[in-house]
Amino acid sequence: MFEVQIKINCPHCQSSKVVKNGKKKNGSQNLLCRNCQKQFQPIYRYRGADPTTKRLIRRLLERNNGVRDIEKLLEVSRKCVLSNLCRQGNALKIQPTQKHYRSVQIDEVWSFVGKRKKGKYWLLYAYCPQTDEVLAYSCGGRSAKTVRQLLKKLKGVEIEQYCTDHWKAFAQVIPPTKHTIGKAYTKNIEGVNTCIRARNRRFVRKTTCFSKKKENHLASLNLMFDYRNRHKAKHHTL
Repeated sequence: MFEVQIKINCPHCQSSKVVKNGKKKNGSQNLLCRNCQKQFQPIYRYRGADPTTKRLIRRLLERNNGVRDIEKLLEVSRKCVLSNLCRQGNALKIQPTQKHYRSVQIDEVWSFVGKRKKGKYWLLYAYCPQTDEVLAYSCGGRSAKTVRQLLKKLKGVEIEQYCTDHWKAFAQVIPPTKHTIGKAYTKNIEGVNTCIRARNRRFVRKTTCFSKKKENHLASLNLMFDYRNRHKAKHHTL
């Protein structure tokens, strides 16, 4: 007589140290990973609850796949995709990795939130060409207030020089002794703008894509910039 043994690895850390840990209300077997202490089920009745599906949703979002595309591709609900977008995106924080930067470039790009054509929403972000790193970003109107919000996120970081275009709001906020103005000094960040438009359909010119909620929009930006900063050594596309 043959005995069949099925080995189950933890979907979170891939450890084989898995033990039974009671049952769910629906009667499904619950498992516990001794390595990462996370619980999971061998088979999920709803595909969207599977940790493997959640990882796939994040990867597809990072690679510019739309919410409806992922919904059809993975056969999960739109609510599931959006909840994963917000939960995983809001858990991330875009911040500088160093305490000193010689030169930082700042630029702005626009998109829409809430309503197409009427709900214009500006993204301002700081980029260091020496480290190929997005340091921080802020969103809002095209005003000095949004610039102040960005510089507030850079507080505590020593930056020798800020390079921007001729937009007046920059000159109102950035100290003149540290401010360099001119398109010749923002060539690097203009290239990043091109990558943003190529890899996030919300920023494509004349696009019909936009976020209905600011929460979704900010979560998508966190995913996008986090992905870029983590993979900058391998390639320069988002």
